[in-house]
Amino acid sequence: MAVNVSRFHEVFRYQSRAPVPALLEDLEVLAHLDARAEGQRRALAWAGRFTVIPGAVMAVLTYGVWSGTVERDEITEAGARLLQLTGGVGVALLVVGLLLFLWRYTLRPRDLDNRRYGLAQVLLRRLELDLAPDAPVRLKLDLRPPDALDKRVKQDLVGWWSTDFFVDPWFMLETRLADGAFVQVRMVEWLQKRERSKTSASGKTKTKTKRKGFARLEVSVRVKPERYPGLERLKVRATAATRLPRKVELERVRVAAGRLSLRARLSDQWVARAGREPGSPETPAFWKQALEQDDASRTATMMLLSIYQVLGSTRGRAKQRAVLRRQPV
Repeated sequence: MAVNVSRFHEVFRYQSRAPVPALLEDLEVLAHLDARAEGQRRALAWAGRFTVIPGAVMAVLTYGVWSGTVERDEITEAGARLLQLTGGVGVALLVVGLLLFLWRYTLRPRDLDNRRYGLAQVLLRRLELDLAPDAPVRLKLDLRPPDALDKRVKQDLVGWWSTDFFVDPWFMLETRLADGAFVQVRMVEWLQKRERSKTSASGKTKTKTKRKGFARLEVSVRVKPERYPGLERLKVRATAATRLPRKVELERVRVAAGRLSLRARLSDQWVARAGREPGSPETPAFWKQALEQDDASRTATMMLLSIYQVLGSTRGRAKQRAVLRRQPV
């Protein structure tokens, strides 16, 4: 499925049901669009600085010289014309620079969060090994910022802070693996934007703002209940068998007949995939702080492996009971 670029730049959402190679091809298009927007905004920022700063300097100097000489009649007609020309050029540069910064601001929605499509790319490549050839995968991405207005669910006063609450269910991936199990991966981000104003005794008002949030990652697997009898009684075993990266919190375990799901809580500063292991001797010191961030793709992979460990033990016990029943007394 080819990405409709003009449509995407209107809604910044992606949804498709296709084999993994087709989805990866679309995600590469989104990555290219994001890289182009980043390059444009970077170029506009530099161009804006190189026009606003000289323009402001020329305009201020021209005004200072003009006000200091014209009032004392210490300037010639040629000098006055030169000052007018210099001032006009300075104002023109200042206006052009401000327009460049405005253009850069209008491109802000196109500068996507690289982690979002990056997480989809990593998980698709990992799941592809366990999929039947040409097996379809349903993928939904909302690549807008988490504080988009329609994602706000509540406004309230928290202490002295006026707070906006946002819920952003931006990621969903589901497919059927080669063994028949139906896998779904979802990610939801929760955000609070707080603001308060305080007026000092001198009458000056100061406004403070802060943000806090977290992400919830959920992995669930549906299987045929008759192949995994007694699965609904294994919540304690499933909880004990779950392994997650350091600092990632296991929030919930749900077990039912033919279904097992895990939900974990990650920091809002999660990464799609860490570059290297923190203990690697080749890891530069300045990378270690970044590698301490929660790795969302590794978390999802470990959750899926934990689920399959429980399913495997359940299936194994079911086979043992079947063999014992067939043996003669």
